[in-house]
Amino acid sequence: MAYGNRVRFVVEDMGASKLAESFGVDKYPAIFVDDALVARPEDFNDWGGPKTGRYLPWTEVANRRRFQTDLRQMIDIRLEGKRIASLPKAAKAGGRKALPDVELTMLDGKSFRLAELQGKPVLIEFWAPWCPHCMKTLEWMKKLNPGDVEIIAIAIETTREDVEAAVRKYNVPGRVVMGSQAVRDAFGGPPAIPTLVAADRAGAIARVFYGASPTLYSDVGKELARMK
Repeated sequence: MAYGNRVRFVVEDMGASKLAESFGVDKYPAIFVDDALVARPEDFNDWGGPKTGRYLPWTEVANRRRFQTDLRQMIDIRLEGKRIASLPKAAKAGGRKALPDVELTMLDGKSFRLAELQGKPVLIEFWAPWCPHCMKTLEWMKKLNPGDVEIIAIAIETTREDVEAAVRKYNVPGRVVMGSQAVRDAFGGPPAIPTLVAADRAGAIARVFYGASPTLYSDVGKELARMK
């Protein structure tokens, strides 16, 4: 898109976007033109829901070109001084969702179910050894008292060999699990990492942190404090 200095393109971290938060967007990517929401996360990935997004499947070149065409048209409209109709804000969900009752298998072959972990807050980090933000978060989690919080590190988009090497080298905390497609589907994704899920003592998902916000660790700490 050759717009020169007439258009400024901004990339915001999911966890730090006040605009996304104001629209109730809790996944990514979300596309805004000025303050108008023009494409939702579900337009690019089904996130475990119905496959009704405008640009699905995103892996097809034709859908990516359709998105580029649509975005170019909306930018041109704004450059003409006209306003763009925004998609509506997301409706607030009624009540919290529970962690999926899925069986997880640790590297040592022992299995457990998330439903068995009720009694203290749970932090689930979807990670990979090649993801710097993931490794930084796992390092931060070492500071947490294992008696106060259950930590589960679900590795995705990587190999078992690389995960085992990372566990040996960095002493990854908590229960380390290889995330199968079935596990990812149970969580409705996630299509990308890092993603951190925080659940309360009863196994209800309190908050999901997408990306690596500058305030991630303080935000997670506050969430844990509320769940004590």
